[in-house]
Amino acid sequence: MPRFLLPRRSTPHRVAAIALYRALLVRCSSAPLPNELQSSLRNAIQNKFRKNRNLQGPYQLGLTFRAGYETLDHLDAASAGDASSIAFLLKLIPSLPRGIARLPPQPRLSPSPPDRSKKTLACLPPGQKELDAHPRKVLSGPRHVPILASANGLPFLRLKKPQPENLSRMLRQKLDSRMSLFDKKVLLLNYWAPIAINEDMWDEILRKECGIAESKASPKWLEAISEAKVENNKLHEKHMLADRELALRMQQIVDQETELALKEGQKIVRGRKRRPRSRHLFSYP
Repeated sequence: MPRFLLPRRSTPHRVAAIALYRALLVRCSSAPLPNELQSSLRNAIQNKFRKNRNLQGPYQLGLTFRAGYETLDHLDAASAGDASSIAFLLKLIPSLPRGIARLPPQPRLSPSPPDRSKKTLACLPPGQKELDAHPRKVLSGPRHVPILASANGLPFLRLKKPQPENLSRMLRQKLDSRMSLFDKKVLLLNYWAPIAINEDMWDEILRKECGIAESKASPKWLEAISEAKVENNKLHEKHMLADRELALRMQQIVDQETELALKEGQKIVRGRKRRPRSRHLFSYP
């Protein structure tokens, strides 16, 4: 093995160490020894390998491998019925230090993260949706008036913190849909429209130079792109109209909840509860 290569990075060294480790554990289970001694020897093998896994010196590695192979020879002989090897193991195992014969520490398993797919896909039934459940006439505790908020132009009611997963999913899906619609519009204007103009020019050249008659049944390339842009604008206006209607409905809920809270004797505070801290360290004239 080259001197510049660490033993733990060398494939032959790793193969030899893992093969010796597995052979010792297998022979330990098949040796004619009491269960307590088998457990102590198995723990000692695991602790020794864990302790010596960072050894790098050739002399230390040679001694470690020699001790492992000698133990393996005694285990093989004991499994074959050799009385001297059995006596050697019965004398060796009780003399091991308690720290080596102790059960090795078990690795701590980190708790698995919660399955976000179940929370993301969870959706309230129609009868329990927040817009259908508000305003609530009777409550067991204090009334929390919702706040009408906006996420990049999408209206929603902020009822509590942290924000529910189903509300985050709805906002994310709507924003992805709006961005996809906007990307299609940009693609039509900047990519397909110039191509359509060039195609119409090429058709016009073919009609003039080759005498190809113009077909009235087939529209021009630019007309198809214009129709696609009109459909894109209609879909955008439809989304904007739905957002305005939803915002009006949510504002009505906020007004009704505010009115009920005032009747119950609560004080409604809008805006910031305290004055924001100034980020300027010095005042300028």
